[in-house]
Amino acid sequence: MALVRDPAFWRRFSRAIHLDEEAKASKMENKSGVIYSDDWILKQRKKRRRWICCGFLIFAAFAIVVAGAVVVLWWFHSHNWLRKS
Repeated sequence: MALVRDPAFWRRFSRAIHLDEEAKASKMENKSGVIYSDDWILKQRKKRRRWICCGFLIFAAFAIVVAGAVVVLWWFHSHNWLRKS
């Protein structure tokens, strides 16, 4: 068996193998059906940020309601509205 002496042959051979491996990899990705892209990651981050903001707003609203209730009860107590006559 003789060796191939053309140096361009090995470049072409290497390129052909590389292209074949890429084609096989893309077929495997298409079969799995789940491909995560940068767009998907950005959507997930945006969704998480939105949930964090909503959670903070709900907590802030609850804290304001509780603080308002405490102020009203304190005012009633200071003006003797809570005592039985």
